[in-house]
Amino acid sequence: MKKIIFVFVLVFFTFLVSCNEDEPINTTTLKKYPTKANMEWEYTTATILDYYDTLGHIINTETFDYGNTIVKIIDTDVSLGIYSNLIKFECYDVQTSNSKSYNWYSNSDTAFKLIAYSNAGSSQLVYPKVRNRRYLTLEELHLMIKLTNPVIPAFLNLNPVDSILYYEIPRQVLAYPLSLNKRWVELEYPWYRERYVSKVVQVMFQGQALRCFVIKVDWPDFDIEINDYISLDKGLIEREILADSIIITEPISPDSGRFGRISTNSNLVRLSD
Repeated sequence: MKKIIFVFVLVFFTFLVSCNEDEPINTTTLKKYPTKANMEWEYTTATILDYYDTLGHIINTETFDYGNTIVKIIDTDVSLGIYSNLIKFECYDVQTSNSKSYNWYSNSDTAFKLIAYSNAGSSQLVYPKVRNRRYLTLEELHLMIKLTNPVIPAFLNLNPVDSILYYEIPRQVLAYPLSLNKRWVELEYPWYRERYVSKVVQVMFQGQALRCFVIKVDWPDFDIEINDYISLDKGLIEREILADSIIITEPISPDSGRFGRISTNSNLVRLSD
């Protein structure tokens, strides 16, 4: 069996944006990511894994359905260390509801920032050493997504911990006001990473047209594409993760393996607001 153990718990962004890409944002009525008490999102996640032969042709495909994930705001006025007025999110997979993750955000008039997280699957974060190497293993990819997206606790295990872990520099998820081509620094450690608004589109959700921002990741060190579709009325609508030239290893032969590509989609299926 391949080493593919991951459950995507998706928490915050969905941006599918409106058709009028040049339409300016009215800063006098600043809109921010929705963070009302008791808001609850439910997402479904599936992954497609394509295997290459030695010539780079796809010879086999596997599809994995990871079921549904719940994300809920359980408090909107939390004090944590030097921080106050934080929003606390609870995240868990429906099939393993006893294994929960928690994320604490600030949502000011300038930015939506991730301050701290807990129960993301391990007590200590061990960063993969991938310097001076062209390819990633599947496990390294999983770990990097998990470490840099604790708001979407990926690959949860059944060994929850109670430690609250802080970002040395808070992770800037969004920079307000959102507008086409806006760019900001999301992460500085353990990797430098930027995000930017690539376009604005209109997406249908339960019969309603939503104006969404398509937010992309600019990650110079890694060939990984992460796209979030975010509505400032409804939150995260969809997340797409794409990675190519990933090494898939076998447990009996961890030093060798086949190359493949992976695509993961998490989609909003229910919203209670």
